[in-house]
Parts: sequence; C-alpha cells; structure tokens
Amino acid sequence: MSMFSAIGKSAGIIAIAMTVCMAAEVSGEKPADAKATGDTLVVTCRLVEIPGKFVANDVYDYVYIMKYRVLSVEKGTYTGKELLAGHYNPLISRKLVHDKMDPFVDGTVEKYIVGAKHRLTLISPIESVWDGAIEDEYYDTELQKYYALKADLLQ
Repeated sequence: MSMFSAIGKSAGIIAIAMTVCMAAEVSGEKPADAKATGDTLVVTCRLVEIPGKFVANDVYDYVYIMKYRVLSVEKGTYTGKELLAGHYNPLISRKLVHDKMDPFVDGTVEKYIVGAKHRLTLISPIESVWDGAIEDEYYDTELQKYYALKADLLQ
C-alpha cells in the first residue's frame, strides 16, 4: 500500500504541494510567482471550452488543457475571469485513475461537459507534477496554466 493510499488523497495533495514548496526553497531557486511554489488554488468555476477532441487513452497518457470561467475563489488569489486547467487523461473518471498519477488525480468528475460547474484544486506549474504530453490548444495565450489535482462536479 502506498503512502498516499494510507493517508488518503486529500492529505496526499497537501503533501505534494508542501514537497514542491520545500524543493523550491532547498534549491535556492526563486519561482517566477507565488503559484510556482506549489501553493494550491481552489476555485469554483464553469467549464466553458474543450478545444478539439480528447485523444484515446490507449494511445498515450496526457494532460488536456480546458478553459474555465471563474465564479469564486475559495483558497488562494486569482483575479482573472477565466483560467486554463489541465486534466490528466480526461476520458477516465477521476475516481478510476489508478496508475502512477493516482496521487495527483482526485474528485467526482466522471465526464467533462461544457457548461458543467466544478470545484478545482489547482497547482502551477503543471510540470511540478507532470512531465509527459500536454494537449494544449491555448499555446498563444498569456493566461497561466494550472494542473487540476482535484475536480469535483457541483450542482
């Protein structure tokens, strides 16, 4: 049983954020902004755009960037009206991810549908937890991109 199974995913997400934070401090490198230190951002938002089509999961693992409209910020600081969030293998329900990314994927979202309301726990940069393929149609935007550690479906 892994450490993350034993203490639960929520505690694991906190541990990951703290580890990223400590690594930045130990290395002496100063991140470009506060979000790069591994602090989590928790927002309630509405999924407004899924560009293109998801790649079948039997081809390769990937993070897919989607656009959200921010409705409220529950933890952290975010002043923009929209944000970009990457989700690991979005064709798989968050509860059914049981591979190497299991400690970094949590939530109740089973399917991503434009118009759905989500509560996201986000971390930036994406590379702090993912070093593989990123499907990103927003390559020319100034918006910061986040990785969704947790995606809960809201009513």
